[in-house]
Amino acid sequence: MQIDFEMPVIADGGLDAGVLDRVLVDRERGVLTHVVLRSPLASEELLVSMDLVQGTTGGQLRLRPGRDELLALPRYYDGRTTVQPAGRVDTSLVPQPPERRQELEEALGVTEDTVELGPETRVMTADEAEVQLVGIGANDPGNDISRLRVRGPAGAEADFPASWIEVMREDVVALTVTRDDVLRLRPAPRRRDGNLADLEGLSGMGGLDGDTPEEVFGADFVEELRDKGGMVLNVPGTSGPGEAADSRVGEPVDAGAGAAVAGVEGVAGVEAVEAVEAERQRPSR
Repeated sequence: MQIDFEMPVIADGGLDAGVLDRVLVDRERGVLTHVVLRSPLASEELLVSMDLVQGTTGGQLRLRPGRDELLALPRYYDGRTTVQPAGRVDTSLVPQPPERRQELEEALGVTEDTVELGPETRVMTADEAEVQLVGIGANDPGNDISRLRVRGPAGAEADFPASWIEVMREDVVALTVTRDDVLRLRPAPRRRDGNLADLEGLSGMGGLDGDTPEEVFGADFVEELRDKGGMVLNVPGTSGPGEAADSRVGEPVDAGAGAAVAGVEGVAGVEAVEAVEAERQRPSR
C-alpha cells in the first residue's frame, strides 16, 4: 500500500472525505499507525487509525467509516510542535464517557515513540544530500514500513527501501547510504508525466535551498549523525507477505557499490553520471 501526501481520501460509500495531510509512525517498530486528514467535515484535522483504512486504489485512500462516522474521530493539531504527537491529539469529541477517556487515549497507541511525518520532512543521505518526502509505502496486513517515496529538486521521484533508514525525526529522516550509492542505481528517475528528469534529483550541496546542514538541522543533530548516534530505527525488510512487486524498483549497476542495499529507482540516471565523467576526462585543445 502506497500512501502519498495530498492524495484524495474516500469514506465508505464513495463520498469525499478530504485529503491526506501527514502520517504517524512508530519509529521503534517501523510501523505506520495513523493517517491525518484535512477534511471539509471538520475545522480541525482528523486522526484516523490504520485499523480504519481499507487501502489505496486508483491513487485514493479508502476508509472503512462513512462520512458521518468521521465526525466522531479524534482531532489532531499538527501546529502544536512544542509537544510530542500524543499531546496534539484531542479526544473530547469522541463519544465516550469521561471515565473512559484515558482508556481511549491509550487505545489510540500514540506514544513517545510516535513520529509525525509530512510533506515538510526531508530525507538526507549519509553525506548530507537531501530530497523531500512524498509518501510512505507499507506492507499488509501489519502496516510495517516498506519504503519511502521521495522527490528531488528536478521533480524526479524515487522509492527508497525502509532498510536504508537509520534515524527518524519529524523534520528529517537520515539514511545509511550516500548520494553516490543512489546515483549508481537503476532505473533512471522519471517525472510524473513520464519524461526523464533533466537534472539530478539530489542537490549534493547541503540544504535543498542552498543552506548548510548545520543551518537547516542544527549543529548538534548533524554531529549526531556523523557519530552514528541518536534515535535508531530498526525496520523490517523491503518486502513481505501481501506486498506487491513494485516496477519502480531496480538493481544496482555495480553490485559492490551499493553495499547490501536492495535496488531502487535512483534519483539520477547512471548514463548522465557517465557522460559527465567522460566530459571531464576529455583532453582540452
